[in-house]
Amino acid sequence: MIDRLADFQLFILIVERGSLAAAAREVGLSPGAVSLRLSALEKNLEVQLLRRSTRRLQVTEAGDQLYRTAKSILGEVDDLYDILRGDRGALNGEVRISAPLDLGRNHLAPALQGLLTRHPQLAISLILSDTALDLNDLGIDLAVRYGRLPDSALRIRRISTNRRVPVASPGYLDQVGRPDHPRGLSAMNCLALLRGGGRFDLWPFHIDGAQVRVKVKGDRDANDGDLLRRWAIEGAGVVLKSAWDVVDDIRDGRLEPILVKFCPADIDLQIVLPPNPRRPRRVAIVADALRSELRQLDERLSSVGLESIPSPAADD
Repeated sequence: MIDRLADFQLFILIVERGSLAAAAREVGLSPGAVSLRLSALEKNLEVQLLRRSTRRLQVTEAGDQLYRTAKSILGEVDDLYDILRGDRGALNGEVRISAPLDLGRNHLAPALQGLLTRHPQLAISLILSDTALDLNDLGIDLAVRYGRLPDSALRIRRISTNRRVPVASPGYLDQVGRPDHPRGLSAMNCLALLRGGGRFDLWPFHIDGAQVRVKVKGDRDANDGDLLRRWAIEGAGVVLKSAWDVVDDIRDGRLEPILVKFCPADIDLQIVLPPNPRRPRRVAIVADALRSELRQLDERLSSVGLESIPSPAADD
């Protein structure tokens, strides 16, 4: 039974790391040894779990079912060990988290440091990207995401609703002026985010009761939202940012919001979890800790006049 659980752990690692070689390095085995154990597991189960090619591994339907079920079972085994050892308050095992670049670096990482200090047996993998990643493909236990998500099997825990707002350094605004209408952005250097293969240069505003997208232009763009924020702090121009990303910069005077009355409050902040009814206790506790950190962000937004709209209790 123990060998079977070890094989399940190895299979989960192969899926999450994306290759036999990466999994082998992590567990200190040769790629050949890992391949033999995978083949033995497939032979024992009488199914093909992975399709191998020179370029990538593809999880079969049976492999996906094993991955989901085994990860859930092993999470419960970890919880059981904690209970039997009397460590009811301790957390053990890995939690894989996806988050946007700014939010992850500047807010979630410090919050997670506190958890790791309190729970030495806990391991965190923080995967940062401004692109929404597939939770199942990457073995992600929970994600923090912006925006209205389509209906799906994912479990969504909304935190609140706020807005994207143009921000720039006070020094830059002193030089070029502070526009009183979105059309004034045409005279400003606007720093755009690259996403989905395109440039996000149509900024949404609420003008005269209608949703309007204003075309902006500038001398630089990037696929890293945190870099755009830093450029704005340095006085390079205006960037459209989630209010959560720039609350501390606004509070400390590094950035100044403009055109706030034209910015619709239509951006949700939420924690997203895979549709797994049996979720390890460590994932639930990490999700609660991150939600608490995000609630504190909302409190700081209120202090700079960018209040969030709390989500209904039913979403908690």
